[in-house]
Amino acid sequence: DHLRNSKPILFISAQKVLAQLLESLYERMRSKGIVTFGGILQMTRTLLKENPNVLSQVRRSIDQLLVDEFQDTDSLQCEILKMIALEGPAEERPGLFIVGDPKQSIYGWRNAHLAAYEDFVKEVCAKGGRKLLLSVNFRSAPPILDEVDRVMEKVMVYQPGVQPRFEPLIPSKHME
Repeated sequence: DHLRNSKPILFISAQKVLAQLLESLYERMRSKGIVTFGGILQMTRTLLKENPNVLSQVRRSIDQLLVDEFQDTDSLQCEILKMIALEGPAEERPGLFIVGDPKQSIYGWRNAHLAAYEDFVKEVCAKGGRKLLLSVNFRSAPPILDEVDRVMEKVMVYQPGVQPRFEPLIPSKHME
């Protein structure tokens, strides 16, 4: 969007040339049986969406679904998780446990973004899930945590979909 807004004519011209190159690249990849990570996700979504029996079989084959580093998921991954664990008959769906720290999201280059994280967590909570904060720190002494909190509280101003809320770190009883 930023490129489109900065120099529209130049961007449109470049887009036409790059689109042709990209289509050529994808065609060569298809001919060699190569699929990108994004392509795998898109095919998964399509398979689950267009084949209710496959989706049902996937749901029934999983008792508990644990997703770690959830802050690095993108909208497409959230859509797949939603189909498997939040939609459909309750008796068919697996349990869902997600672990993520939005302050550690680093995969923006791969389309992971805080808005997808926040929307998914809201939906989980709306369907009866619970959000628990893990604020106890077992690695650092209280003076270090105090300094981190002092500095970060000033710069971590909440912006929905962009910047998570500041959460103070609590030293573990073993570190005091």
